[in-house]
Amino acid sequence: MQLNRSLCWFFLCFFGMLLLEVACQTTIVLTPTAVPLLSAATNQPLSATAVPPTTTTANSTPAATTPSPATAVPPTTTATPEPSATIRPYPTLDFTVATPATAVPSPVPPFPKPDYITNIVLLGNDVKYAQGGRTDSIIIVSLNRQTKTAVLLTLPRDLYVVIPGWKMTRINLALPHGHGVNYPGGGGGLIKDTIEYNLGIPIDYYARIGFDGFQQVVDALGSVEIVNNCPLTDWRLIEPDLDPEVEENWGEFTLEPGVHEMDGDLALWYVRSRRTTNDFERGQRQQQLLRAMFDKGLSLDLLPELPQLWQTYQQTIETDMNLPLLLELAALAPAVQENGIQHLALAGNSVRAWREPGSGAAVQLLQWSEAASTLARVMQPPVLNRANRPPLMVEVVTDDFIMYRQMAHNLAWYGFVPTWREPNEPLPGRTRIEYFAPNFKESYDWLLSWLFHRQPDDILLKPETSEQTSFYRVTLGADANPCLSQLEAPLAPED
Repeated sequence: MQLNRSLCWFFLCFFGMLLLEVACQTTIVLTPTAVPLLSAATNQPLSATAVPPTTTTANSTPAATTPSPATAVPPTTTATPEPSATIRPYPTLDFTVATPATAVPSPVPPFPKPDYITNIVLLGNDVKYAQGGRTDSIIIVSLNRQTKTAVLLTLPRDLYVVIPGWKMTRINLALPHGHGVNYPGGGGGLIKDTIEYNLGIPIDYYARIGFDGFQQVVDALGSVEIVNNCPLTDWRLIEPDLDPEVEENWGEFTLEPGVHEMDGDLALWYVRSRRTTNDFERGQRQQQLLRAMFDKGLSLDLLPELPQLWQTYQQTIETDMNLPLLLELAALAPAVQENGIQHLALAGNSVRAWREPGSGAAVQLLQWSEAASTLARVMQPPVLNRANRPPLMVEVVTDDFIMYRQMAHNLAWYGFVPTWREPNEPLPGRTRIEYFAPNFKESYDWLLSWLFHRQPDDILLKPETSEQTSFYRVTLGADANPCLSQLEAPLAPED
């Protein structure tokens, strides 16, 4: 058991402490080389065009939208970086392939990347092993060594992008194609170039693991605790060892709202389910499991053993990271947990559903005017990080501890710091929110109110107490409901 736990901690640290798909089976590792500067692209930049209407047919051909450094983004608490004017060259599309069904967008000017930022793209296969298959889980992890914080950005697996040197297609085909054509740096080099070309985010490293591997890690950890706030229903094998090819071995299963200790089998079902949800919500559950594994892994004090573990297990994954980087990232883990992790996704208005003419394939088209603000936040500290601002405390008053845990999960996901207090008077019929401060400046009332299905005007401003300042007290009423659609999360209001 100790060996398994050591292996789990090794993987958790190796992927910047934030890994979902961890494989415990041995595979052949590729040794990618550095990606050299590629030949200049010959396609000319396209001028920006209006975003296509949201109603399309299978035959519609949306125009490309080429972002410019002047693209406006909604304000945040810090200055929002804009893409720089320097675009490095990329290989042109393969003109032996059929003409793309859409106008081909030009490369995105990259966002500024300070030296203290490390960007890693984590890739989970739709097969059991690191080699082969498509990358159906794509999460960018941006680690800030200055503030000791992290940002996670989930990309849709069917995002329709330019894959340099090939064609426009789903992003989850970039890595296997790069391996197949001996792209400079292999598949890792091509997925990095694809992300920077289309999203303007420079990627330093990549790591790919078989999709089912993390199941063994969860079991080796004993279990992980997951807070589920909305009912989740999907087909599930009646017993894990049954043949998945036999229809009678499947039954409908519902995970009710609450706090669940999950073994590897249930955790795998949780992050792969999409029958009653969608790929965007599945991506959120994948990030949630990353956090759960991260928190559980930090309880294992195995950092001194990492060099030995690296030598033993480095062939279990496909990556271009090395041991010194692993040690640096592992050392950051406790501070990252303390200072904050921000969860982002390209979802909602940032993408638009579309069907590729001819094939009819369902894909997602990037809507740059809406996505720019999300992409700009990837290399910024989390908005409510605790490295350079005091924590924003939220005291939740309720006699239902499970309900508190569910509400606390929502609060912590967005950077608030929840605490629990039992009521000393009857609870109201309607949830009451009070803010103890001189004013609502930097209170994030627009976000806090949404988490409790309220409006900012519903928050009562109260005088500060002698013990504490600038904190919320939320007294849960009979109407309390922790189930939220993350796709509906509000944006910061304009100044």
